[in-house]
Amino acid sequence: MFINEKIKNLPITPYLEQICQTLKNSPSRFLVLTAQTAAGKSTAVPLALLENFNGKILMLEPRRLATVALAERISSLIGEKTGETVGYTLSLESKISQKTRFEVITEAILTRRLQNDPLLEDTNVVVIDEFHERSVHADLALAFLKEAMSLRDDLFVIIMSATINSKRIAEFLSQPAAPIMEIPGRQFPVEIIYKDKISVKNAILEEFSQSINDRSLVQNQNRTDSILVFLPGIAEINNLRSELENSLSSTEAEILTLHSSIPLSEQKKILSEVPISSPRRIILSSSIAETSLTVPGVTTVIDSGLSRINKMNISLGMERLVTEKVSQFSADQRAGRAGRLMSGRCVRLWSKFDILNNEIQPEILRCNLASLVLECAKWGSTKIDSFFWLDSPSKSAWNAATTLLTEFGFLENEKITQNGKFALELGIEPRLACAILYGKKTNHLEEALNFALKFSQYGTANEEQKKKFLSILKKRIEKCNFSSSTSGYEEFSQTELLLSGFPDRLGKKQPLEEQSFFKNAAQTLYQFPSAHKAVLSKTYQESPEWLIAPEVNAGSSTGKIYSFEKIDSIQLENWLKNHSEITEELEFDKKNFSAKKTQKTSYGAILLKEKKLPVSPQDFGKALCAEIQKNGLSVLPFDKKTFDFLLRTQFYANHIEPELFTQIESLQKNAEIWLLPFITSSKIDENIVFDALFYFLNGTKIDSSVPSSIILENGKKAKIKYESRLISSGILNIGDYLTNVRLLNVIPILEIIIQQIFGCFSTPKISGIPVLLKLLSPARRPLQITDNLENFWSGAWIEICKEMKGRYPKHNWDYRLTTDS
Repeated sequence: MFINEKIKNLPITPYLEQICQTLKNSPSRFLVLTAQTAAGKSTAVPLALLENFNGKILMLEPRRLATVALAERISSLIGEKTGETVGYTLSLESKISQKTRFEVITEAILTRRLQNDPLLEDTNVVVIDEFHERSVHADLALAFLKEAMSLRDDLFVIIMSATINSKRIAEFLSQPAAPIMEIPGRQFPVEIIYKDKISVKNAILEEFSQSINDRSLVQNQNRTDSILVFLPGIAEINNLRSELENSLSSTEAEILTLHSSIPLSEQKKILSEVPISSPRRIILSSSIAETSLTVPGVTTVIDSGLSRINKMNISLGMERLVTEKVSQFSADQRAGRAGRLMSGRCVRLWSKFDILNNEIQPEILRCNLASLVLECAKWGSTKIDSFFWLDSPSKSAWNAATTLLTEFGFLENEKITQNGKFALELGIEPRLACAILYGKKTNHLEEALNFALKFSQYGTANEEQKKKFLSILKKRIEKCNFSSSTSGYEEFSQTELLLSGFPDRLGKKQPLEEQSFFKNAAQTLYQFPSAHKAVLSKTYQESPEWLIAPEVNAGSSTGKIYSFEKIDSIQLENWLKNHSEITEELEFDKKNFSAKKTQKTSYGAILLKEKKLPVSPQDFGKALCAEIQKNGLSVLPFDKKTFDFLLRTQFYANHIEPELFTQIESLQKNAEIWLLPFITSSKIDENIVFDALFYFLNGTKIDSSVPSSIILENGKKAKIKYESRLISSGILNIGDYLTNVRLLNVIPILEIIIQQIFGCFSTPKISGIPVLLKLLSPARRPLQITDNLENFWSGAWIEICKEMKGRYPKHNWDYRLTTDS
């Protein structure tokens, strides 16, 4: 019997039989199981499954430490050594045997097993624990499992966590929704205490120091009770450790740290029992201790409320470390660490009125998807819609990953290549797999292996872990039986090895004038092919002209280089010959109204060299047209004749042919069509602009219908002006006019001394539109403005005439006569 006295007091124990029966009777063979932290899910449910299911059971855990700890805990509950009935498998370590029926594994291990055995023929139940963390591997495993379950009727899956959106997940898993079991109760209560005034990140150290030394947190507590402190990352952990070691003696407190960079053997020491006589433990931890772990002696949790996650910047091809508020689910998980062995308390360093997001953003929505897309390609498709996603990845991130894998030669025509399969078998990042492939092709595998080790997750591990990583990697290479496609080996280049997987991480030191922009003498600025820039701390002994930065983040504006490799300039020059691009650029100089032509050799946004080229009339024209397309027609020289023509064109479009608006509005966009054919030198004047516009807009037709002068009824010739109130008042310039043509009202105007219109009895019209008459005195002073001459003669003119006769008695004032007496 696997269920025994050791778990009888766990809140979940009375429900174990019901859990197993619900899973067996589930039509979809899915079960969503939730219970509070410390209810016993991760230890008691495995025992119940062993008792109720005959086949093999796999349990996924998101972290290595939890994987090992759970396997050891479950084994101890049934009185066995780890590796007998219950075992575990990590990427570099495993404790299993022929007897093993329950295996705790990290998430990436399940992905590999599904790829090798898509139906998981030897497995009866899969438990995905701590699903609230929403790692990319958990989401991928779920997508693959849904397909496998459609082909098997004896494979069961439990989704398990203390904090998940059960309803949403159940509805995603199947229709009708998969069954949900929510187990009430926790073993020990946890008191929640809020202490705010910690809104600024750089106040974290001070707040923690005050909190840890605040005796109100530990009064009435046994001095050996441990404090577990959650911090966002390694930097904060190390800084706070230094602060505490300066203020607390070793007899007062033992300061320990817990994060993923610490070797697993060191992590496991923190899970050992604390002697009563030992100093009080203060454990400074990242989110690694958030789930599935019972840290002995912990009765107090201090939660910063912050976590640090990677977010992918797709356009730069780089990830950015972001410090964010934790989700409510994560905060509850952290608090739960204090109530696993006895009642506890959790001090939250934020206000109880602060609102947290319920869930963390799934990793699949914010990470580099290259490994995911490659896994999907091996599964059978590179189409994002071919899989069942709880949260579908963004198409832009998916496409960026597909492009990168194609450049690496891992995909071709959207299908996985042999090199792509090789990269997956290695079980490392695709970029590092590129280096291994290059090392194989050039017979320099050791150099490639050491490079892959340096920039893998084991680069900072102890020597034993490093040797284990290299040994396993070599075995995988041998198993793949990879052979180069060429006969013999290619010539080796250290630079090409570095660039094989990181061609977009080539950085060039920026000139001094660029460096001074940052006003930080302690940093050197580098530019990358994506145009992104990042700084290298001058704590490094050198800042080479060129470098490869495998570990660089995007930052909010300027990134930071965390590690780099120096590049041999001669080898790089040879490599760039085949990878750089030569382009010609035309630039228009508005100040001198001239063009510049430059030949540029570039690798992405990195300028390698440039030289000036002679500018032909055609070049000048193209540069000018590009400037027009960018900034509008106001760059051109317009004289009065041209402007008047445009206003007449506007009038024509308003009243005769509205279709002409489309042509007017296209002037900026189509500058090369109408202007370029008229440019015959590297200069342009008003006449060229007029001729080009006149031809493009069919000026002959406009002259005919909208003339610049007319013959009046009395036989006299009069010049017509066309005006828009907005333009004449200075509200709009020529550039604005051309983008607002449909909004402008252009009117014909005749400004004339009144005697010149004597003998005219009806208002002159242009295409049926009355001309606005501005009538002037003999001294050219305004008398009247009218667009109805008939009414004027019979109305206002009578009084005006009397006044004018007195002022100018020698002039003719009989409007019926056409000449002066």
